[in-house]
Amino acid sequence: MAAFVEIQGENLAVEIYEPKVRIADVVLVHGWTGSKEDFNLIGPLLADLGYRVLTFDNRGQHESAHSKRKDGYAMQSLAHDVIELSTHFGFVKPHLLGHSFGGLIAQRAAVDAPDFWSSLTLLCTGPHYSLKKTELEALLHLMQTLTMAEFWIFYKEEIDKSSPRYELFKKRWHMSDPTSLTETSRLLLETQSVISKLRATKIPAHVMYGENDDAWPMPMQDQMAKDLSAPRTIIKDAGHCPNEDQPEETVRALTNFWSSL
Repeated sequence: MAAFVEIQGENLAVEIYEPKVRIADVVLVHGWTGSKEDFNLIGPLLADLGYRVLTFDNRGQHESAHSKRKDGYAMQSLAHDVIELSTHFGFVKPHLLGHSFGGLIAQRAAVDAPDFWSSLTLLCTGPHYSLKKTELEALLHLMQTLTMAEFWIFYKEEIDKSSPRYELFKKRWHMSDPTSLTETSRLLLETQSVISKLRATKIPAHVMYGENDDAWPMPMQDQMAKDLSAPRTIIKDAGHCPNEDQPEETVRALTNFWSSL
C-alpha cells in the first residue's frame, strides 16, 4: 500500500521495497502516463538482493496530488521531487534509474544534484524525444479539447484493452491530472539534451533498452551511451518496458552494473 509524503507542499504517493539486509539504495522514476506500479515486478526482486527501493507516482499522476503550483509540472520541479523524496527517506548515495520520460527527469535530477547519486541508469529513453513527435503534437491538441474520460475512449482504450494490466491502466489514467498530461507532453516535445552537463558530472551511467523498443530510437540510445562512455545493455525479448517484459533479466543487468562500481 502506498505511503503519502508531502513534498514541495503537496502529497506524493510512494512505494518502498525493504530488503532484509540493506546493501544499497535505489530510486526508480516512471515514464509518461506511468506510475509506481511499473516497477512492482522488479522492486521485490531488487529488495530480495539487498537493495532498498523507492518508487513513486510522479506529481499529478495516479495517486499523487494534482499540483496547484504554477511550476508544479516543470522539469526542475519533477526532478526536485526525486531528490527531496530520496532525502526524506534517508537514502544514501542511491542508484538512480529513469524509464522513458522518467529518464529525462532522472537526467535533470543527476545534473541538479551530482554528488547525491552513485549511478544513473537510463532505461528506454534518450537525451530528448524525437521518434513520434508529430503524433504527440496531434495528441496534445486533442488533450486540450477532450476530457480524460473522452481521451481514454478515443486513444488509450484501443492500446490497453488487451493488456493484463488493463484495470490498472484505466484507473491511473482517470485518477491523473489532465494538466499533468498536457504539461509532461510538452516537456517531451521541448526538453533539450543535458548530456554534456551529465557527462561533466562524471556520474557512472548505464544505458539499457529492450531489443524491440519502439518508443525511443535505438541509434539515439546507442549514441547516448557513447557520449556518456556508458556500458550498454540490450534486453532480449523485451520492448519498451523490459522491467515488465523481462523483470529477472532487467534486475540481473542492473545489479551487475551496480556491483561493478
